[in-house]
Amino acid sequence: MSRREHYSTALAKSQGIVSETISLFEIWQPGMSSNDLFKVVHSTNALNLDSELRLRDVTNQGFGSRFLREPYLSAAETLKEIFTSCKDHTFLKQLSLLYAMRQHGIFFDFLTDEYWPSVRSGGHSIRTSDIQLLIDRGLVSGRLDKNWSESMRKRVSSYVLGIANDFDLLTASRSGDRPIATWSLHDSLALYLTYDLHFMGASDDEVANSEEWKALGLQREDVTLYLNRLQNKGHLIAQDTGHLCRIDWKYSSREELTHVLIY
Repeated sequence: MSRREHYSTALAKSQGIVSETISLFEIWQPGMSSNDLFKVVHSTNALNLDSELRLRDVTNQGFGSRFLREPYLSAAETLKEIFTSCKDHTFLKQLSLLYAMRQHGIFFDFLTDEYWPSVRSGGHSIRTSDIQLLIDRGLVSGRLDKNWSESMRKRVSSYVLGIANDFDLLTASRSGDRPIATWSLHDSLALYLTYDLHFMGASDDEVANSEEWKALGLQREDVTLYLNRLQNKGHLIAQDTGHLCRIDWKYSSREELTHVLIY
C-alpha cells in the first residue's frame, strides 16, 4: 500500500516522536503542508526544541513524511481526532509505530526479518550485528542504492534499535545487545489497520494478507483469529478460511471508525 521499501538514513531525523506527534496533530489543520506546519510551530516554539534543524526534522521528516503524504494523507483528519482525543497511550504509540514502519523500509524489514523471527525462536535480545546483516541483504536486494560507510552502518543500526526501543519492542541496555520486550498487538490497532487497508482500496483478501500484519508480529493464521475477534465485537463479519477472505464491513467511513475507536 505504497509504503517506502528503500533503505535510507531518515531514521536519524526522528525516532518514535509519539508525544511530538500528539502535539503536532493538535496544531495541524486540514490543508496545511509540512512546511506550513513547521512555520507555525517555529513561530510559537510549541515543541520547545533547542534547534531549528531538530524542529524541522521532527516536523517535516518525521511527522510530515509519515502522516502528510499520499496515500496516508486521506487519513490525517481522522488521525488528528484520534491523537488529540484518545486517552489510551498504548494504542496511540502503536498507531505511531504503524506509520513509522510504513515510512522506513529498513525498520519494516527489521521487524519482519529480524525481530519477530527472533521472538518466535525464543531469542532474548537483538544485536547490532543483526542490523548489519539486514543492511547487507538490503544492498543485495536493491533496497539500498549503494553501500554505506562503516560509520554510517553503525549509526543506522543505532537508529533502528533506538526506534524499536521507543515503541517498546526492545528495552534499553548498556551493552551492544538490546533485550527483547514483551509486546502484543492492541485490539484497537487491529481494528484500525483492518479498516485503514480497506479504506485505501485493498480487497478483502489483500487486507487479510497484508505484509503489515507480519511486521506487527502476526502470521496468516493469527490474522484469521483477529478477524474473528473483531467479528465477535460486532465490528465486521468475516468469512476467512486462511486462504480466501470475505468481509462485510460495518463502518462506511473513517469518521464512523474514529468514533468507535475513541468512544
